[in-house]
This record gives sequence, C-alpha cells and structure tokens, in this order.
Amino acid sequence: MRNWNRTFPDVSVSALVDDRNNLAVTSSTSLAGAIASVKAGGKEFVASGGHGAALQYAFHAWQKTGRATECYNPTQAGARIDDVGQREPYHGPSTSALYVMAKAGSSIRTESRPAMYLTRADRQPGYDGCLAANVQPNTSPFTLGLSPYWLRTQVQLAPDNKVAALKNVVRLSADLTSEDSLHEQFDGVLIAYLQRDFVRVYSYEPTGDVLTPGPAAEYVTKDPVLRCTADHLHCLGMYVRPAVLGTSAYYYTMTRPPSPYNGMAGEYTMQVTSPAVDVAKGDVLTYETFLVVGNRDRVASTIRQLHQALT
Repeated sequence: MRNWNRTFPDVSVSALVDDRNNLAVTSSTSLAGAIASVKAGGKEFVASGGHGAALQYAFHAWQKTGRATECYNPTQAGARIDDVGQREPYHGPSTSALYVMAKAGSSIRTESRPAMYLTRADRQPGYDGCLAANVQPNTSPFTLGLSPYWLRTQVQLAPDNKVAALKNVVRLSADLTSEDSLHEQFDGVLIAYLQRDFVRVYSYEPTGDVLTPGPAAEYVTKDPVLRCTADHLHCLGMYVRPAVLGTSAYYYTMTRPPSPYNGMAGEYTMQVTSPAVDVAKGDVLTYETFLVVGNRDRVASTIRQLHQALT
C-alpha cells in the first residue's frame, strides 16, 4: 500500500452482469494504479505478475531519425528494477509515483507520474540492446527513475461506463500530459497481459458480424480483438471507437511462451496502439478503450452493440 512515502489501499469496483455474475476490477497501489485484476464469474483474466505486465498504459517517444526503444518507455505500473529481488507475483513497491487513487460510484480515478521502464540506474540492456543512461538525460525526473509525463486515468463500470445497458463492459480512459521536449514520433499503448489459458485469438468485424481466427504468435488488425480460453467460455474483447482508431491506430496481439526475458510468466497479450506525431511540452493526449467480458458469442455481440451505439 506504500508508494513514495504515501499510503493508498487498493481500490475495487464491481457490477452485476445478468443479475448473477459479478464483474470486478481492481487497481493496485503496488502497480501505481494500473489494473491488477479483472474478474468475471469467478474467473481471473489478468496476469499481473510484474511491473511490466498486468493491464496498463505504456508509451514510447522518439525522433523520426531513430526508433522506439525500451530505454524511453514511460510505463504506468513501474520499472523493470521494481521486480529485481522480489518474489512472484512481483508486486513490490513501484517506482511510478502515485498521487491519487480514489473510488466514486462505479469508477476509479488515478493520477500518477509513470516511471521509465528502464531507469538510468538500471544497468541491464533493453530488449533492443539499449542502455537507459545513454538515452535519458542526466536530469530530474529521469534521475529519480521517473518520466516527464503526467497520467490521469479512469476505470468505469456500469452505470458509469457511458453504455449503462451493457453491464459486461469496462470503459478505460486516460489523459497524458507532456512536460517533455518535442518528440516527432510518439505512441500510446493500452496493453492487457492475460492468464496463460487465454490461447485463442480472434478479430471481429462488427458491421458484417464476422469473427476471424488470428495467428497465435503475432496479429495486427484494424478490427477489434478477442482473446479466449480454449473452450471459449471466457473471453476479453477490446474495442475503440472507429473515429478514435482513425487511420494510424491498430490492435495487436502477441503470444510468447515463458522465457527469462518475460520472467517465465509468458506473454498472452492484447493491446491497442495509438501513434501520434510532434508531441511537445504542454500537449495532452487522450485515450478511450472499452473492454468486454463473457463467452465468445457474448463478447462479439456486445462489441457489435458498442459499435452501433458509439459510431
């Protein structure tokens, strides 16, 4: 419950789906307000084993002459070194600085300054071989392990989720404010790490009501995505309004077995990536994503209802 000498109890909100199944979402202090748990009908969806996992926002900023790198990667839940020396599920204190995590009705609100996933103090190279000390300036807030960005998020269940009739829907929204220098390229990612039994991947085209199996390893699509258990009884869908998705944003899923890089937890992920250009000091980027829970048919039909209501 401790974060930078402040105390915050974890916060949960819940909604009753079909008058019998409870949908509950928990934001965790140890992950600086990121979502550590999504439970529906007694089933845990989220694999929250580490500060680079769970269900959270992450960002990359770079120049056109370079590339996105783990060494410039503001991450809501915290830094890689937060897991060093910790025992599973790696929920030790977070480097990300949490200032607000509060419940009101069926909503959770957070305010934080995300950590750099690889901090200047971290001597381990990033996934692309970079060293954070060679990429980040030797000034505050980088010297504290923090990024020059402010993140404000909301988690909203019914009836606060903007689609009150759809009780199996979670609305996630965020504002990111830059205090950074100009970056010509920028992307924001909302990523969910799911339990290992979510092995089936699908995209869903809501207008034509077409559900298409996706390749397991990596999948890029402009259509909303689902990850399901093998029996299709438990699925998580991800939906972004078409106008928000635009021409540059996209959905992405990845499946990787356990390895030393991912802490032997594996990566069974789904995300929406939202690119931007010329992000400068004072700019505010906004994000909105809807999560849908249920069996495969229920998630697909709910995404179609979302699409009809929000387009």
